[in-house]
Amino acid sequence: MADKKKNSKLMSYNGKSLVRCGNVLYLGDLSASHFAMMQIISFDKVQDLDVPQKVAVQLIANDPSLSPKDKVIKRAMKDSLYNAMDIANVWLQQYGQG
Repeated sequence: MADKKKNSKLMSYNGKSLVRCGNVLYLGDLSASHFAMMQIISFDKVQDLDVPQKVAVQLIANDPSLSPKDKVIKRAMKDSLYNAMDIANVWLQQYGQG
């Protein structure tokens, strides 16, 4: 029961798990065939908050037989975190994660 309560605090976006590690966010199931990685490149200061301004998005194949360069299926640069998460979600849906 404690595990269930602990897992309920995980973040998600449109039903997909969302994990943050520093300035990098991962969207989707990391054990599935594909997942999205979003790296926050720059921030804008809005009052006291740092708001992501420029975000690099990559769709990554989870295939150990591929070289690291070949694992990156798609790339994009977005001007907000919302736009980055939106395109990552669309890509995951196209590759069967939706």
